[in-house]
Amino acid sequence: MITLKIGLVLSGGGCKGAYQIGVWKALRELKIDTYIQGVSGTSIGALNAALFALNDYNLAEDIWMSLTREKALPTDNVDLFTKGLKLFIGTKNLNFIKKHLPGLLEQGNVSRQGLTDILDSLDLNEALCSPMPIYITCAELPDLVGRYFKLNNYDSDTAKKILCASAAIPPVFSAEEIGNLKYLDGGLFDNLPIRPLYNLGFDMLFVINLDRNYIIDRSKFPKCKIICISPSTDQGGVFSGVLDFSNEGIRNRIKIGYDDTMNLLEPIFEFHSFKLKKLPGEMIRNTSKNIAENVMGIFKNKNNHKTKDNDVMVNGK
Repeated sequence: MITLKIGLVLSGGGCKGAYQIGVWKALRELKIDTYIQGVSGTSIGALNAALFALNDYNLAEDIWMSLTREKALPTDNVDLFTKGLKLFIGTKNLNFIKKHLPGLLEQGNVSRQGLTDILDSLDLNEALCSPMPIYITCAELPDLVGRYFKLNNYDSDTAKKILCASAAIPPVFSAEEIGNLKYLDGGLFDNLPIRPLYNLGFDMLFVINLDRNYIIDRSKFPKCKIICISPSTDQGGVFSGVLDFSNEGIRNRIKIGYDDTMNLLEPIFEFHSFKLKKLPGEMIRNTSKNIAENVMGIFKNKNNHKTKDNDVMVNGK
């Protein structure tokens, strides 16, 4: 019997990350979440990856619905955050800063207490003991080399540092020191971390990309089926999206994520649930890798494969 490894990839995007919670809700309703065997995330996607590994959707939704700007971004200087985002968008800016103002990358003036409070409220040890590999993307100073931390390899205190580092946008938040090295927001290197799960040989990845305009170069991942789920509607810019901590905004993004996922997957599942009842088992197995022909067959072949791989360092995507 063919067994497939199915993973989940979560991009960064600030408060737009509530969309990923809605996707999870739909995957849970379709009972797909139980077949996911690995997760990878960057920035807010890193937090959502840790929440997913805890396998408690209601807890994740409660955390998101209790978010406020005061908790997550305890500063009145929102302009600083906005300038930080704009300054570090684009390779040219990063290359200039790395060459001429390297110290700026380590500086930060805003407390991360809001995120640390959330992490302190979680039983991270439960997630770290999961057989599911959890990969978190960070950018290592001084050259912003990418590092995919396998969270399961660390104790809870170090895991918290890794999660904080993955969301450390310079010059808003200071770099996080882990070991003898310093790390920043993983989005500076890879905001959509498909690579670590792909390198583990995952056959299918649900990629939840918060940037609806970003097109995945699938030629880089030829041995993997990628199911990309991204917002069907514009999720706003910095103020109306990334920094939209309002209950209404978060609730709306959860709903859109849920609706988009159900609209994409539910019709396929309903069709194949009917179709597969009439197919011989051997045909189902032989065609199980083709989602367009046999989606349900994929999720009937659950695989509990455990991995012992370590962190991955990369210089390019």
